[in-house]
Amino acid sequence: MALFSVIALISFWILIYSSDYWTVIGLVVFLSIFYTPIQPLQDAYAYETVSTLGLNYGPMRSWGSIAFVVATLIGGWYLTFGEPAELLFLTVGSLGLLALLAVLLPGMPSESRSSSKESVWAAEELRDPQFLLVVLSGGLLLGSFSALYAFASIFWLSVGISDAMVGGLWAIGTLAEIGIFVWGSFFMRHLGAWGLMVTGGVASIIRWMLFPYATETWSAVLLQLLHAGSFGMVFLGMVAYTSKLVSSKRLGTAQGLTQTAFGVVMGVSGIASGWLYAIEQAYAFYLMAGICCVGVLTLMLVTKRV
Repeated sequence: MALFSVIALISFWILIYSSDYWTVIGLVVFLSIFYTPIQPLQDAYAYETVSTLGLNYGPMRSWGSIAFVVATLIGGWYLTFGEPAELLFLTVGSLGLLALLAVLLPGMPSESRSSSKESVWAAEELRDPQFLLVVLSGGLLLGSFSALYAFASIFWLSVGISDAMVGGLWAIGTLAEIGIFVWGSFFMRHLGAWGLMVTGGVASIIRWMLFPYATETWSAVLLQLLHAGSFGMVFLGMVAYTSKLVSSKRLGTAQGLTQTAFGVVMGVSGIASGWLYAIEQAYAFYLMAGICCVGVLTLMLVTKRV
């Protein structure tokens, strides 16, 4: 994690001073190789502390969401007088802090040289159909956010919601997500990982089906509160599910597979939603609802319900 953070830091630093199109493309591709695995490695480490030290994952993860809100506010404040490209320096600083903290962390008890040399697909638990179904369903449910990230702000502005309120809507969604993480143990006890993912999936279907009709501030606020389920519950359930189905020494790889599924679905659906949004705004969000329906149906095939 420390090594990847340093490589990502250097890549971002070079990116700041790059202007050639193909140089930027190459840097972004190179950066994605090392930047993308950082979060699954963090989740794997965090869940190992849950199993070995009895810590609560939800409150730990909530600090990531809080940091997102703080970083967004700082970025918005900086843009009132600074240049957008200069925000990359804040990213570089954050990655430097992450690298330092990663070096100071103790090693994971499950880490061993023998396991690191083993082929990923040699591990039977990573080929377990039940695990792969969870990975697929999680990828579908979380990948459905492509239309939100690409077009939500544009849509809200197009229906007359103010710039300031658009920022507020993003903050409301993140705060709802934080609530789920803080009270994660409560929901986990009552719903379990499978129940969390299904509940979150249903919330996603409702959210995306109604999104084109939320043209007033109050209705947009209500739908943003569903972010607690559509992201918070799905993400928390998927991470917990993975930790139950896969041993600690392969958690990093397992979390990486979930992130890969999420990234592939988001990439493909993002392109498709762009085409649909150009035809009719609502179609992009209906596509997301359809993807979530497939995700929930996939969960129904999972028999190891923890």
